[in-house]
Amino acid sequence: MNTPVTNRPRFFKVMLFILTFSVSGQIVSAAGLWLPAGARQAGLDHCSVAISDFWSIQNNQAGMALIKSFSVGVAFENKFLIPHTGTGNLAVIYPLKFGNMGLSMSYFGYALYHQMKIGLAYARAFGPRLRIGVQLDYLQTGLGDIYGSRSNVTFELGIQSDVNDQLTLGVYVFNPVPLKLADYANEKIPAIFRFGLAYHFSGKFFATAEVEKNTAYQPVILRGGMEYAFKKQFFFRVGFGTSGDIFSFGFGWHKKHMQFDIGSTMHQSLGFSPQASLVFGF
Repeated sequence: MNTPVTNRPRFFKVMLFILTFSVSGQIVSAAGLWLPAGARQAGLDHCSVAISDFWSIQNNQAGMALIKSFSVGVAFENKFLIPHTGTGNLAVIYPLKFGNMGLSMSYFGYALYHQMKIGLAYARAFGPRLRIGVQLDYLQTGLGDIYGSRSNVTFELGIQSDVNDQLTLGVYVFNPVPLKLADYANEKIPAIFRFGLAYHFSGKFFATAEVEKNTAYQPVILRGGMEYAFKKQFFFRVGFGTSGDIFSFGFGWHKKHMQFDIGSTMHQSLGFSPQASLVFGF
């Protein structure tokens, strides 16, 4: 009896999709949702843990405690300019009397392989120099038409502390106890730990650096970036890292209640990963 071949083209597409990320030195789950969101962060080579802005809801929830108004944001990254490797982000932050609440959603991949994360976050400032945030996550991973999907629930935790008016320290952890994704090879969703700092040399220029440990990616990752503001509306950014994304750059335009940013990282073998984000405050 002949073997059915109906699903072979799709099977080969899935295998090619996974192989692309194996070449980059990261497994798919590490290269998908778990990178920081926001084009500003992309321009800084994904430095995010000590930065306080709208996309802190995805990157270090403590930072969203400084958001003063109801805000909505969208972002999209096209990994290595491959059509099936896009990551879309949508988030909402709502200020409360005591702290801020936020809801976010991320989707990576396409019909034959995807990862989705839905997060409910809360952040609060404890005095003028300390912020703490936590987020409850619902995760879903789907593979092809016949392999089904797997869902998990985990959490994220972030802390930021302003040592003085110039220096901010940040700590962030995602999924600290790695959850099992599949029985095969005891595959687990990785835990991610980040520690970083941001130093404001002036109101126009700051530099940031951080270190990341991903349990699914053996080397410790180092990142750094710089941002310069021109006339309080235009922002220019550059960054560097050791995770394969060796260089990054970006640009931002912020006007009243709107923030538009674009940025891109450049992988030494696979090329550019552009990202754009738009945030509205009301």
